[in-house]
Amino acid sequence: MAVELCLSSRLTELFGDRLLYGSATVELNESTFNGSLIALYFVPLGSESVTTDNQTLRDLYKTVNENEKTLDIIQICYPDLADDRKHFDELTNDVPWHSVLYEYAEKRIRLRHKYRVGNAETLLILNDSYLEKVHTRNGLKLLSCSGKSFPWTNLWNEKICQEALKLSSNESNETIYGLYFSAHWCPPCKAFIPQLIHAYDSIRKRIQFEIIFVSSDRSEQSYNSHASSMPWPSVPYSNTTLRQDLTECFNVLGIPYLVLIDNNGNIITENGRAEITEDPDGLYFPWRRRFVYSLSSRLLPKLQSYPAVVLFIEGDQEEELELAEGVLLPVAQQVAKTRSNALYDLLFFIAPDDCTSDTLRQFTRLTDDTAPLLTLIDIPMARISVMEYGIHITEKSIMNFVLGFFDGTMKFTPIL
Repeated sequence: MAVELCLSSRLTELFGDRLLYGSATVELNESTFNGSLIALYFVPLGSESVTTDNQTLRDLYKTVNENEKTLDIIQICYPDLADDRKHFDELTNDVPWHSVLYEYAEKRIRLRHKYRVGNAETLLILNDSYLEKVHTRNGLKLLSCSGKSFPWTNLWNEKICQEALKLSSNESNETIYGLYFSAHWCPPCKAFIPQLIHAYDSIRKRIQFEIIFVSSDRSEQSYNSHASSMPWPSVPYSNTTLRQDLTECFNVLGIPYLVLIDNNGNIITENGRAEITEDPDGLYFPWRRRFVYSLSSRLLPKLQSYPAVVLFIEGDQEEELELAEGVLLPVAQQVAKTRSNALYDLLFFIAPDDCTSDTLRQFTRLTDDTAPLLTLIDIPMARISVMEYGIHITEKSIMNFVLGFFDGTMKFTPIL
């Protein structure tokens, strides 16, 4: 019962207290889902590329649940080019599984970013305990694989990762692994390799660290030439399946790409390339999440996926940064401790007076160049809030401002 209640609570945090089932609304509780696996079916709204032909998935759902419920599907129609109610109804009214309500627009948007879903239809298989670990994001592809039956256990992400990690001679519970996706034809990849080798050598003097090269080369000759420039193991070019599975497993959309994982395949950071550029000696390796970040161009992509408290300051000197961190850090730590959210992390940034801060101000239509200035920028929801002018920025005033975000009283301006 305790496990069921935990799952029920988690489901409510993620999807709301009600779900759509056909054209009816049903309450979500511990008895709503009793399948051994939960799948999330993401469908973008407003995209001309979307097809409503999900018959293969319907057939699977019917087949695996004929005798006993072993699969539950929750459909998330997230805004893409538009949040169209008519299109939403067309995609949800006659499906045999549950959907997140149209009225829960924020949850639909946050879920997309939480699970790193792109602009295409995606079927994720999750675990049935805390709904954090993605077993596979290749569900739609696996539907068409003949001879491979649900639940595709041997093709889950952790199995794919373990196959790759066997290529390393440095397997241990303490080892941190980097999967480096690259290709000989890619100029940025070639330029990045010397930086990566320098960081690799520096880090390995202090920490157990191994890199495995995953090639996107178009010929074995190019692969051999590229791999010969690296001092770490590679996935053989002949193992096309593993190379493709790893690319899809980590949703690699561009190269060079460096993702750090532990020996169980859990992601530590997806921004290894940017981290090395900023920390060439790997002094802060493995670059786990920080309570407070100093805004830089490499960190701007984080704002595309998470709401963030951003404190704009007047200068860019170390002393000014330390003073800003002194008031932000206690709030960030308290939020992490007491305000955990299943859908997102609230990030905290100090924005020095530089080009990156100017870019963010322009993007968010923040025309006032006042500093210090405390804001909450929520790009996924296309909105921004600015703390009332005249209020002295202290730990207490920051906390009061942030609490307004959590209790729903914060006033936002749209980012057009």
